[in-house]
Amino acid sequence: MQHPNISAQESQIALALAPALKSAGFDWLPRLHQFRRSHEEGFSCLILSLSEYETDSLIEAHLGLRIDHVENLAFPFTNGLPGFQPDSMSLVTPMARLFGKRFERLTVTDEASIGEAVQHFREQLAEKGLPFLQQYSRLQSLDELINDNPQATVPLLHNQINRCFRAIVTAKLLQRPDFLQLTAHYRQFLEEELYAPAQTLEKYERLRHFLEQYSMN
Repeated sequence: MQHPNISAQESQIALALAPALKSAGFDWLPRLHQFRRSHEEGFSCLILSLSEYETDSLIEAHLGLRIDHVENLAFPFTNGLPGFQPDSMSLVTPMARLFGKRFERLTVTDEASIGEAVQHFREQLAEKGLPFLQQYSRLQSLDELINDNPQATVPLLHNQINRCFRAIVTAKLLQRPDFLQLTAHYRQFLEEELYAPAQTLEKYERLRHFLEQYSMN
């Protein structure tokens, strides 16, 4: 039965992708437009985003992952709605960025184009998508991605402001010796490079102070 929250085309694409993703441990969650695989630290997912127009539709695939410990600490200090916290993610990126593209929206109009989109996503998942999710579902790897070059933006991340919040959380959880330097750097980065609004800066300072007092014992 089709979920009322998704279109017939999205249902077709999800149904066609399901066997390959099911074998990799992913279940289809139509309410959230995503295939999700849970693990002991959180979950990883493939998100389908379909935009319908008069004559055709555009479909885009995103990869997302959540590390519970990171989200439990970071999310309350972001602008996210409280009800969304259990589904918030530590990293979200268009799958196309793994292949050097800023984004990739495939046109679907009929059975043939739907089949082509499904095959394209299958190939991308097998080549880079699933290995990416496997790698960055570990806290250490996520920290390396967002903290090893703090002076630069991270092209894989949609939201560079959220990166700053999660960066200092991962640094704290891993007890990085440069934690205090990183918190100072990202405060400056938010203000001078990302032009974050005053409300965001205030929330960052609250998170920064909380983490400085936070004990993992």
